[in-house]
Amino acid sequence: MDFSFEDMQKLARLSRLALSEAELNDRKKDLEQILSHITSLQNLSVENIEPMTHAVPIELFQRSDVAMTGIGRQGLCGSAGFEEGLIKVPKIIE
Repeated sequence: MDFSFEDMQKLARLSRLALSEAELNDRKKDLEQILSHITSLQNLSVENIEPMTHAVPIELFQRSDVAMTGIGRQGLCGSAGFEEGLIKVPKIIE
């Protein structure tokens, strides 16, 4: 699709951009390249391709859900802040 210089001026005005004549010509070339690429994508045949969420197949590797034992009360007894069988924490509510 070809754009005229007037089309580019109108597009710049609607976009509220102040572009010089050289910048308008550069953007015109860029826009024509983008639209050319879009046209080539529209011409691709995708009839035998199933819809997909990702271009590359993604497999999620999940570890098995296995219950593990913790260190328990005996492991906590020697730690700092452990007092009379309870964990002592700083006071946060007045």
